[in-house]
Amino acid sequence: MVSDGVFYEIHLRQFVTLYFLVGIIERELRKRVVITLGDYASEFGYLEWLSVIPENYENRKNISMGVEKNFGERDGVEKHLPFAFWRRLFIGEHYESLWIPALHQVFPSLNDPLTREAADQVGQRMYKANQIRNRIAHFDIEGAGRYETEKKVLMWLIKAMGGPSA
Repeated sequence: MVSDGVFYEIHLRQFVTLYFLVGIIERELRKRVVITLGDYASEFGYLEWLSVIPENYENRKNISMGVEKNFGERDGVEKHLPFAFWRRLFIGEHYESLWIPALHQVFPSLNDPLTREAADQVGQRMYKANQIRNRIAHFDIEGAGRYETEKKVLMWLIKAMGGPSA
């Protein structure tokens, strides 16, 4: 029988690993999405990547809170946006408006990245990554038995991105 101390130490180590992987994904999203959507926005004559973000309540709320945390500045707001903001960019309803023209480039190692299947695979795993992030951030030890499966989800996203950039 494993003591409570050993049990928690094992799960804390797993949490650290998973949170580190989520951090890699989030850092890459902050860089890659901003560059990719910045290029896309410039095709329309917009000066900032935020101009092509879909207008909805959640996005407006997240951007507004991010700007507030960024001392009122829109430049650099990506550092203050929650993981859920990034996840929602990859939902199915943005397939034609964001995935096809731009966001597929965030995941250069996908096979056939312009397909709906590729977009759905990313969207589903981003949703799971957000759940993993929340589980870890709220120290949900109840779900700790899913470590290997969760690690595979996060590693799939990192590999689809072509690994972390320098």
